[in-house]
Amino acid sequence: MITLDDKLDIFYKVVFKEEEEKCKKALEELEEKNRSILEEKKIELTKRKEEIINRRRILAETQRNEMLSKATQENRGKILEKREEILRDLISSLEDRAREFVLSHDYNDYVLSKIEDLIREIDEKEIIIGLKEKDKVNLEDSILKLGKENNKDISFNIVVSDIIGGFILSDKDMSYNLDNSFKTIIEENRYLIGKRLYSSLEKTGGLNG
Repeated sequence: MITLDDKLDIFYKVVFKEEEEKCKKALEELEEKNRSILEEKKIELTKRKEEIINRRRILAETQRNEMLSKATQENRGKILEKREEILRDLISSLEDRAREFVLSHDYNDYVLSKIEDLIREIDEKEIIIGLKEKDKVNLEDSILKLGKENNKDISFNIVVSDIIGGFILSDKDMSYNLDNSFKTIIEENRYLIGKRLYSSLEKTGGLNG
């Protein structure tokens, strides 16, 4: 004889057991879905973390490169400034030596020799020679003699600017100047002087950049 408990047990097995299995399966599916979502979030967070780290690393590298570039530029600027300072000192030293030469016994012979070389080369018969006032006093007679010897009519012009020494030769219309003043010779050779100076500094390791 089937009792009430038996009937309940059968009902439970038929109805609730099936629902229990469904619930259990649904719960397992939900847990699996939650695990999947959690794993995706972990991957997403890891990826975002890596992206943030990469962005910070790139930013740090960019800032470091900018600082290095700035330091390099500043250093190069200081080197160029120092080179220019050394060149100015060298030019000044050459000008001082030129001033010393102007006071030497060889100066007059040097100027006369250079003037003679030029007046023999040019075709103009009438020429003007620019000199410092002191040089005109000391050299005028000798220069006029050179002019007669080379069939040149020579007149003089006093140069008031600081040419240090030497002379400036012009045609009678002053359409051109052959500037053989010490000041101009030094300035015209400034680039060559600087080039040799910098080459010498680099070879000796004095300045690098």
